[in-house]
Amino acid sequence: FTAQGWAFTEGIAERSRRLAVFLERRAAKFSDAIICVSEYDRRLALELGVADEGLLTLIHNGVPDVAPDLQSNGISGNVLRIVSVARLDAPKDHMLLLDALMMVSDISWELELIGDGPLTNEVQRKAHDLGLSDRVVFSGLCNDVPQRLARADVFVLISEWEGLPLSVLEAMRAQLPVIASDVGGVAESVTEGKTGFLVPKGNKAVLALRLKHLMCDRPQRQQMGREGRKVFEREFSFEIMYRRTQDVYRKVLGQEREL
Repeated sequence: FTAQGWAFTEGIAERSRRLAVFLERRAAKFSDAIICVSEYDRRLALELGVADEGLLTLIHNGVPDVAPDLQSNGISGNVLRIVSVARLDAPKDHMLLLDALMMVSDISWELELIGDGPLTNEVQRKAHDLGLSDRVVFSGLCNDVPQRLARADVFVLISEWEGLPLSVLEAMRAQLPVIASDVGGVAESVTEGKTGFLVPKGNKAVLALRLKHLMCDRPQRQQMGREGRKVFEREFSFEIMYRRTQDVYRKVLGQEREL
């Protein structure tokens, strides 16, 4: 079984968390191996007694690579292009992102929000009320996300809780520096000060500071993007995930044949 984020993670209502823990403990008794996509999820399962060390295996998420022309060079022009790929719904915190961007409105930037959800209208109203409607692009669902990432300078993902977001890995694949909330397993992909910045959950002031830093420092944006690309190639490619997952399946099948 591969757990793509647990139903008892941070942010889930306590009653639902207790039920999910109970069900996962029962299901684990019928499992030969459980793959967790982040160390955060693996530790959480251990702490709550879902399964023991021998049953839980860490295999980070991975995403297929893209062609070199779909990698950002960090130079989009006079207006800095910020992009976020996220559903407009909890646990994503687009409101905090807009508030932080308002604090650096003296700098030329444009934000593209890729994705939709039940909070779309609310986020649009927030942008309007802040006077940012002409600087925030609501692109909705898109089939050309890699192309849009390649045209950007900075990737941002602000959340109240997470597992190991694929959107962050796709941004690293696109050679973008990443600013993301330090929740869940995000720190397992983003290295603070090297491939991007980790922002304490809900901290608008730090988020604005990190945004301004990258807006004003093109060489660091480019360096962080290159470092993120290296980390993607080393740890988060689809091929690496596939090979490690195959190894787990082979091990389980070999044990069954021996029995």
